[in-house]
Formats: sequence, structure tokens, C-alpha cells
Amino acid sequence: MKKVGLLSALVLLFFLNISCEKEIDLKAQAPSGQLYANSILNPDSVFRVFLSYSTLITAPLDDIHDRLDKATQALVVIKDSNGTLIDTLEFITGVYSGINSSFLVFESIEGLRPLANETYELHVEEMAIKNSKTIFATARLPAFFNPIQANKRFPIREITGKDQTFGIELSWEDPNPMEDNFFIIEATYRNTSLSSGSPELIKSELYSVHSENDNEEIGPVNGKFFYIFINDGRLTNSVSLDSIHTKISVLTHTFDQLTLLGTPFNSEILIHVHHVSKDLYLYYLDVEKYRINSSGTDIFAQPISVRGNIQGGLGILGAEIIQEAVLVYQ
Repeated sequence: MKKVGLLSALVLLFFLNISCEKEIDLKAQAPSGQLYANSILNPDSVFRVFLSYSTLITAPLDDIHDRLDKATQALVVIKDSNGTLIDTLEFITGVYSGINSSFLVFESIEGLRPLANETYELHVEEMAIKNSKTIFATARLPAFFNPIQANKRFPIREITGKDQTFGIELSWEDPNPMEDNFFIIEATYRNTSLSSGSPELIKSELYSVHSENDNEEIGPVNGKFFYIFINDGRLTNSVSLDSIHTKISVLTHTFDQLTLLGTPFNSEILIHVHHVSKDLYLYYLDVEKYRINSSGTDIFAQPISVRGNIQGGLGILGAEIIQEAVLVYQ
């Protein structure tokens, strides 16, 4: 077991509004020209903020790029819970990838990183935009927790629902028994033989069968999800009060298909447990609900608004601590 040293796939999947599974057009629900600020604070990464705008589908790309070019002069600062300035983030790069998917990256050039159990404020002001609103958000980093334990390093196959899966029991100590803690679980296959030509990382859907979680609020009972959500304040069947226990089932079909096609594939299963702030937990509950209800399986499904905590703008300032378990695929 080891800690993740960089922002996980959880951050990149939706924060940049670019998804290999399905692009979620969150900005279509907002007035055109609305400023977005997105960031996840993680002790394994420097302070980093992504800025973008909601724009009309008919907006000329040149207009979008002009607005982003002006925003490179934005004042982006991080303060502590007392309002004391910690760092002024600087513009690093811009990604111009089309309607509603272009963004700017600001980060700490001093290499400063957030600390566990500390609260931070984000302030953004567009200096070159007349009458632009100043946006504000606050987030508290969760506590560190001990590495997660997986019951078997070499998981065996089993049948879950109609799928062949790897059944994996997980446990970890409650990092703060005096407060509610929020966890998000995800699973990714990592290709350890890049000569095969297959992708290095492929995300897997999960089952969470006969285990308490909040997934029943966003999808079918015993359904398949990309994330499993656990609020330990709502658990009633824990083996002990100071630890969390759950079982997940990771689908095997992606790599079985590659094997059938004659593609050599050596891989590991990466299980990530994210201890997250409440705002971030609720944000990704909405994101997963949106994905499930907008998948095309229900022609009457309506888009679900995704909540954020940015004041004066749109987006999310979240915080997380991550632990990782590495298991060998067989």
C-alpha cells in the first residue's frame, strides 16, 4: 500500500470538464460569461486553481479566447482561516479546446501545499474585466488516515449480478471518530506492460453489494457505479466504532476482452479511497447522479444541476486526503 503522490483521476475526470466516459455540460445550465473556479486541495499537490467560463454554444471561439486571455491577469490568492494571505497563484498555462472546455491554470510557483486539518480561502478577482465579480470559497482539509487494507493482494474472480468481478474487502481506521467523515472509493486498472499499446489507465465500474453506502440515493440498489460513496456517520453495521469496513466488486470484462483480442496485458488494480470535504462529497454525488441519469438508458431523464460552493461565481473548492491499495490482476 502507498499514498498517491499526485491529483488522482477523480480530480481530472470532471474538474476540467473533459471526460473519457461522457462530457458533462455543466456550463450549459449557467448564464453565458459566468466565471468558473475549480480546485481540489491535496497535501500531495501544490495549490492549483482552474479558471473557465460558461459560454453559449453559438459563441465564436475567438470571443471565448479573448475572454480567457484577459483572465490570465486575474488575481488568484489563497488565504488561511484568519484571512491572512498565504500565496498568490500565478498563471501557468491555458488549454484552448473548444466550447465550454477551455480553461486556465494558476498555481503556486513557490511550491506551497495545503496541510491536513487546515482551512483555506480562495479569492479570485478579474483585474482586466470591468464590473467583474470577486469570487470566494472556503474548504477544510480532512484528517490523514492510515493506509487502507485489502483482504487479498491477489483477488479471485466471482460473479456479481450478471458480471464476472473481483470481490475485494476493504477496511481502514476512522480518521476522526468524533466527526462525520466522507469517503469516495474508485478503482482503476493500470497497465504495467506499456509495450502492449493499450492505455496505461482504464477506469472500472464497481458494485457495492451488501455494504452500507450512499449510492442508493443516486442509482439502482446493487447497481454499477464509477464511485462508491460512504458517510461514516450513517453507518449502522460497522464491526467496530473506530474502523470502516466495506466490500466492492471490480468488473473484469475490460481486460478479458483485450485478452480475447490477443492483446498482451499485464496490469494491477488500483483502489483509491478519498477522504474528502463534505462539499466535495456532495458535488461528486451530483456528478455521478447526472452521469447515471443522462446515460441514454432513460429517454425521460432530465439533467441534474451540480452544486458547488463558489460564492460570486460557479465551481467547487474541495479538499481530499487519498490512500491507495495496489492489487495484482489475475
